[in-house]
Amino acid sequence: MLIATDSLKKKPLVGALVTGENEEETTFLLKELKRWLPSGVNFMTIDFSARLEAGVNEVFPNVLLQKCVFHAIQLLTRGLIKEFTRIKKEHLLDHIEEWIILGRYTLSLEKDEDATELTPFRFNDVELAKDIYTQLRSCFSYNAPKQIEQALHSFFSTPLFDNWEGKQVFTSKYEDIFIKKKFKYSVKGIKYIIPKIYKGFRAAIRELRKELEETKSHFNKIKYLVLMNPVNMKPYHRTKLRRYLKEFPWLRSYRKLLVKFYYQFRLPSEKREPLSFLSRLITDTSHPRLRSAIQTLIENEENVFQFQHFPKKFPKVKFSKSIKVVNESVNKLVNQLHQTQCGMRTLENIRMRVSNRLNCPIIISPALLEKIK
Repeated sequence: MLIATDSLKKKPLVGALVTGENEEETTFLLKELKRWLPSGVNFMTIDFSARLEAGVNEVFPNVLLQKCVFHAIQLLTRGLIKEFTRIKKEHLLDHIEEWIILGRYTLSLEKDEDATELTPFRFNDVELAKDIYTQLRSCFSYNAPKQIEQALHSFFSTPLFDNWEGKQVFTSKYEDIFIKKKFKYSVKGIKYIIPKIYKGFRAAIRELRKELEETKSHFNKIKYLVLMNPVNMKPYHRTKLRRYLKEFPWLRSYRKLLVKFYYQFRLPSEKREPLSFLSRLITDTSHPRLRSAIQTLIENEENVFQFQHFPKKFPKVKFSKSIKVVNESVNKLVNQLHQTQCGMRTLENIRMRVSNRLNCPIIISPALLEKIK
């Protein structure tokens, strides 16, 4: 469904039941609107739909176009959400997944199952842990318990083991075997010691994985604070943001540029900066949605900030927020009707109910009538 509203009076003018939001259907509605209106249209606010803009340019070629500020901000923030999701996957989710793969691999080896040989891990700490595990298995290859003990103690004094982040947890589990459980390196005891050492190793890598999962949880919280409009932030939001930025200092550049973006909507046109500064958000590996969003904003910059010139161009007209933002309240009313769907069995029923709810004429496009025949 397509709806045209009066930005000043904040009420719907006309709507149409259509097959979709394409250029043909948009042109149909706008032509009907032009025919019904007593006077011409000087100013129009739309979203970033290319099909909608093409229809407007065809029917109202001289109209001043305002691209909705809400949709402009939404376009950038959704692009950044995609970018943050990419970063989270690349640096956290993939890292966690490698720890899981290593854990499963060690279990398969210990159960004498056929385990596919692992390719080198992308993350250095996981690759180091795999080397630690390989050395442990090498120590257990000896037959005599005392030889195994000597090989292990010799390995524990190497730089390889000493540089391992899981050393502390593993050492604690290893010592418990002999202090709490009171096992000894003997023919009988080695059968119980080796499985417990393996369990100690997995406890160490599990602890490293938990640290990453906690970091992932913190990242999920900060990304929405980074995207938040400073105008809407409460003191506790700012406190949380400062705390999390210490954990993720690389997000400061994103926040700084985003705050600058928000600030442009509060400046007069002569002080506003070109949106080309948003290009600094893009890297060689940036998500395509972020690249597309920034390119769209830069290309449509003049239309996005058209509202800043409105008072000069129309001095007799009282400025309204709906001039720079598409009125979404009408969509909420239509969605409420859609959720109930009571008495909406035919197109005529739908047309009548929507028309009564919005208090404006609702027409049915010929393309839709043709489609349901």
